Amino acid sequence: GRLQERRSLRAAAAASLRLRPPAAACGPPTNQFNAWHRKTHRKSAPAAEEPARSSMLSAAFYVCAAARLLSTATADPEAMIAAAGNVCPDGWSKITSVAACRAAMDLVGYNGEEYKGDEDESSWPSGCYFCDDVGGCQDGFWFNEDTKGAAKGKAQPVCGKSLEPLSDTTSILFMGDSDVDYWQTQGYDRSHNVAVGGYTCKDVFRETDAMLDAFGPGLEWVVLVCGENDIAYGTKPSKAFKRFKSIVDEVVATGARLLYMGTKPEPSTKSMWDEYREYDELIREYATSLADAGADPPLVMVDVYPAFETLGNPNSFYRRDKLHLSSEGYALWDQWATLALGDSSGCVRWLGGACDDEPSPEPSPEPSPEPSPEPSPEPSPEPSPEPSPEPSAEGSDDKPTPRPTTEGNSDGAGITRASSLAAAAVAVA
Repeated sequence: GRLQERRSLRAAAAASLRLRPPAAACGPPTNQFNAWHRKTHRKSAPAAEEPARSSMLSAAFYVCAAARLLSTATADPEAMIAAAGNVCPDGWSKITSVAACRAAMDLVGYNGEEYKGDEDESSWPSGCYFCDDVGGCQDGFWFNEDTKGAAKGKAQPVCGKSLEPLSDTTSILFMGDSDVDYWQTQGYDRSHNVAVGGYTCKDVFRETDAMLDAFGPGLEWVVLVCGENDIAYGTKPSKAFKRFKSIVDEVVATGARLLYMGTKPEPSTKSMWDEYREYDELIREYATSLADAGADPPLVMVDVYPAFETLGNPNSFYRRDKLHLSSEGYALWDQWATLALGDSSGCVRWLGGACDDEPSPEPSPEPSPEPSPEPSPEPSPEPSPEPSPEPSAEGSDDKPTPRPTTEGNSDGAGITRASSLAAAAVAVA
């Protein structure tokens, strides 16, 4: 029941966000892009959404559909959907990897769940390409491993400029579920967003290694949101945490750090709130256990749930589905994530825009108590003794045994290393 409801709500949100305006523009509209804009109105979209979407696109689509303005001498990465065929315009290049195809989708304003898969077909455009109302092709983005390829109907190549190699253009990688997929992250310098609506932590873990290879080795941060969908599927918080921990371990092993945006008290998922809090608590404890005084903490948490509650958790933080964030909710995320990513104080947990580190101190050995003489046993009646010599002035040789010290567990109570998860295809919620 709750999973089906979550799927329906996400589908409705995705429909209205499917075509996002690009973050910036680099030229005036042209007939080619106006024609492309008309074609990209998906026939499945509700008619009521078309006027608003048309207005948004007409105002936003320009020659290159660039992700950012060129503000420095080094060109920022750009992407465009070219005319139907199998070639890119002069100055643009075919995209050569799945990871770059996913990054390009975000640059041209599409959500990650529009990625449909990869193939090796000589009869379709090589590299990354886009289908909209193309016979024999499901609408969305595809990556063709065939290096030559061929034009196919109205299929359109997706082209890049200053996009690859990805490691030259990426310091921050956004990964996770719809909360990240629908997040307008193009304003974060040297960043790419490869999140997919419906992803669980298991889905993210399945592709983490490949994404780290593609976007590294200069990667400094991974911003991650996952876990809510795992719980919606019926996964226990402890198991969802083990999946999350496996992702953290892979990221940290590369030298990058991970910023986790915590769960949120969504009005439409009250039945899962207790599980959300339990899941976040496990992550909070793990982040604290990884922190090393004097070093940058490898895992940092923006604790969204209590921060939203402190602010009253109004419906205005969410879209009409009361599940996904509104622009007001994302404005808070932007504020809090920016602070955490730019921090140099070593803060582990952020709450409402301020550092709120109150970690349980590392268990330290308890000091041994001052030895005190053991009480003398109650004297037992003795027969009238024979007179004996005076007792020695020296006391008994018996000494109280000091209480042994307690060594703390540096890994944190209840934390176990997650076993490797089998890489298996999981249906996207």
